[in-house]
Amino acid sequence: MKKYLLVILLLIVNIFSQINRTLGDINDDGEINVIDIVLLVSSILDETVNENGDINQDNFLNVIDVVMLVDLVLNQDTLPDLGLFISQQYQEDELTFFYDLVYSERSNMNGLQFSSIQNQAQDQLLDTILLELDIALPPNPENKLLPLVVLIHGGGFGAQGKENRWQDTKDYATLGYIGCTINYRLTPLWYQEISELNQIQAVTHAVEDAMNAIRFLKSQSHIYSIDTTKIVTIGKSAGGFISLVNAIENDIITDLGGFSDYVDISSRVSSSISTGAVIPIESFNFDEDDASCLILHSEDIDSSTGNTWEGDVIPLYEAIINSGNHAVLVPQSSNSHTVGIGPFNGYSEDIIPFIWNQLNLNEW
Repeated sequence: MKKYLLVILLLIVNIFSQINRTLGDINDDGEINVIDIVLLVSSILDETVNENGDINQDNFLNVIDVVMLVDLVLNQDTLPDLGLFISQQYQEDELTFFYDLVYSERSNMNGLQFSSIQNQAQDQLLDTILLELDIALPPNPENKLLPLVVLIHGGGFGAQGKENRWQDTKDYATLGYIGCTINYRLTPLWYQEISELNQIQAVTHAVEDAMNAIRFLKSQSHIYSIDTTKIVTIGKSAGGFISLVNAIENDIITDLGGFSDYVDISSRVSSSISTGAVIPIESFNFDEDDASCLILHSEDIDSSTGNTWEGDVIPLYEAIINSGNHAVLVPQSSNSHTVGIGPFNGYSEDIIPFIWNQLNLNEW
């Protein structure tokens, strides 16, 4: 009987040790610091196993884990607990809203396209589609330029609309950011499925439109007090893909599109946040001056896209950091597609510090 009790006790101890294990805390002293970096490098060189060191949870200890641990050490404890851009500063009724601002117009390919599910019936009767965005503007008592968060909806490039991200837009504005949610050309999913060229065309049109939305916002910075050096795009699924493309290859021009409505204004932003999306690394050029990226993705396989952590996410992360650019990986729950991207959702503990640090809001 005592033997069985001892076995049970050991199992309980093991379970609690697993629960209390903190990624990055290599020596289990309750702190993550430069000592843990040294110990992780030592573990890699000695080929010893340390589960706390597997920061990206890919079951391997390598230089990627070291880079991610260095990032953890550098960025921890730099964020205030409360304050502007960190916690809610305003109520929704204190915000000012601007609806359906036209930032571009495009010919309607074969009369199939539309700007949102809400407008589908009327848009598909028109030769030209008006592309619009909504803005949530917080109070600005000091009359200073404010950072901008641009929310990009998902839907496989053929569904949803800016309305799907409106609550997130307002939520960011209550923290003090200027919030914006955009429409872009949507192409019916059945048409995209006919051929790869059709799908590429749909994606290209969506990316082109999002880039023009960013350029429009920059052109209106004097009206809305936008700090054009502090812009972050946040997207879910297809919106995450768009956010990543603009981060890595802003102002891209292809045979299928990429035309700017705003001469001499770039779509370049400071940072990109995505969930449920990766981009094919062989199709893009990665440079050290690209926008930094926070990539949230299923820790194994994406239930919608089929992309995997080891086969797609890690190579994308490596391409970014090997270029000299900055990236952060956050594993989502197993077999998930997207997660909440608002400032009051479950992953805000990753999103808000990333925005704060990458936009240098401590200097605002």
